[in-house]
Amino acid sequence: MANPTPGEVKKQLNGITLLCLAFVICNSWAGIAGSLQLALLAGGPATLIYSILVTTTAYLAIAASMAELAAVYPTAGGQYHFASILAPERWRRGLSYTCGLLALFSWLVIGVSVTSIAAQQLLALVSTSLSDFVPQSWHVFLVYQGFALFAMLYNAFVLKKNPWTHTLAFILTIALFLTCFVLLLVRGNPRESHEFVWNTFLNYTGWPDGVCFLVGLSTSCYMYNGLDGAMHMAEESSNAERVVPRTMLGAVGIGFTTGFAYTVAQVYAISDIQEIMTTTRWIPFVVMEQGFRSRTIAIVIVSISVILGMTIIIATQEASSRLAWSLARDKGLLFSRFLQDLHPRLDVPLWSLLLVWLLTFLCGFLYLASKTAFNAIVGSSVILQQLSFAIPIILVIARKRSTIYLSPGRSFRLPDPLGWIANVYAVAFITLMTVILCLPVTIPTEASTMNYTCVILGFCLLLGLANWWLHAKKQYNGPLMEQCEGCEAEPACIFTVPSQTKNRDEVTA
Repeated sequence: MANPTPGEVKKQLNGITLLCLAFVICNSWAGIAGSLQLALLAGGPATLIYSILVTTTAYLAIAASMAELAAVYPTAGGQYHFASILAPERWRRGLSYTCGLLALFSWLVIGVSVTSIAAQQLLALVSTSLSDFVPQSWHVFLVYQGFALFAMLYNAFVLKKNPWTHTLAFILTIALFLTCFVLLLVRGNPRESHEFVWNTFLNYTGWPDGVCFLVGLSTSCYMYNGLDGAMHMAEESSNAERVVPRTMLGAVGIGFTTGFAYTVAQVYAISDIQEIMTTTRWIPFVVMEQGFRSRTIAIVIVSISVILGMTIIIATQEASSRLAWSLARDKGLLFSRFLQDLHPRLDVPLWSLLLVWLLTFLCGFLYLASKTAFNAIVGSSVILQQLSFAIPIILVIARKRSTIYLSPGRSFRLPDPLGWIANVYAVAFITLMTVILCLPVTIPTEASTMNYTCVILGFCLLLGLANWWLHAKKQYNGPLMEQCEGCEAEPACIFTVPSQTKNRDEVTA
C-alpha cells in the first residue's frame, strides 16, 4: 500500500472491523448493566424495560438521519462537516464550529464516564474480596488515571498495528453477553412474576410519574452513547460511504437486541428490589449477585467486564482523537498547527491523542472535588452528543431534504416521507431530552443530590467561547463541499471536503 499523503491515514478498517469498533464503543448491554441504578430509581422495572423501546426508536431515527449524510460526506469530522455544508453562508462558521465543539466535548465526557465506570468496577471487586476495604474517592481517582494512561499508550503504540483489537473486543462482549444471559435464565430462580417485570412502576424521585419515566430514559440513552464513532473513523475505512451508514444502523440493531434481552433477563432474576434501592454498595454488582444467585459468579463476570471496559476506553480515545484531529485540520482548535499532524512512523494523530488524554486526566480531579458533580457527566455526555446530531438534522429539514445536499445516488437513502418522519422525530426527542436531563433526579433537592449537568454544560460553553476568541474566530472557516472529479453539477455521487486531504491555506490559495 502506498504511503498516505500528509493529512491522510491508511485505510485499513473494513466493514466488519468498523462495526466491531462502533458496537464496542456503544456496548449497549454493558452500558445498561453499568448504569441501571438511575432507571430503577426513576420508575423501577417498568422504566428500565420500556425506556429501551422508546429510546431505540429515537436513536434509529437519529442513526438513519446521520447515515444519509454520511453516505454523501464520509469524513472524520462527521456532524460538524455536515453542518458546515448544509448551513447558510451567514451561519456556516458559527454553526459548524458549535457542532464540532459539542461533538468533541461529548466524546471527552463519554470517555470520562466509561473510564470511571471501569474504575468503580475494579474497586467493587476489591471491596468484595476484602471485607475491611472501603473504596475512597482517591482510590477511584488513581485507578481512573491508570486506565486512561494505559488506553492512551495502547492507542499510540499498539492499536494501529493491531486493528483486530476491536474485533477481539466485539467477540468478548458478545461472549460475555451470552454467558450472562444464559446464567440469568438458568440460575435466576425463583423468578420474579410477570406483573413485577412488566407492570411495576417505582417512583422514588418525587416527580410526577410521567416526568419520573422521562428522567429514567437517561440510562437507555446512555446505551447508544458513541453512536457516531464510525463516522469519525471514516477516513480509515475502505468504501466508507457504504460502510459507515450500515455500521451506524447495525450498532443500533445489535445494541437493542443485546440490551433489551439482557435487561429483561436481569429484571426477572432480581430477588430483592428493596436491597438494590437501599444498598451502599456498587449497585450493578448487587444486581448481578442477586441475578446469578452467587457472589463468586458475579466476581468473575465483573472481572471480565473490567477487561471489556478497558477495550471501550481504548476505542473512545481513538474516535475522540480523530475528531480532534479533524477539527485541527480545519484550524478550529488552539495549537491546530500541532494537533493536525500525523506521526510519521506511528501513523496516528499523536498530539490530538495526547490532548484527549490530557483533558481526560484533568476531568478526573472533578471526582476528588465532588462525586455528585462528577456523576452528572453521564447526562452531559448524552445531551452534548444529541445536540451535535440535532444541528445537521435541523439543517436538513431547513433545506427541505433537497437533492442538492442529499445526493439521489447515495448508498443509503430513506424514502422521502420516512426521511421527514425520522428527521422531525429525532429533533423532537433531542429537544425533550435536553430539558429532562437537566432536571434534578429527585425533589426536593439539595447540594448532595443536585443535578450538575447544567454546570458541566456551562463549563463546556466557556471553553468553547475561549477557544473561539483566542483562535477560531480568525482561523476557522469550516469545511466546504468539494465535488468529486467527474461528478455532474447536480450531486449524484460522493463529495469530499478539503480538510480531508489538505490544509485550508492550500484550498484558498
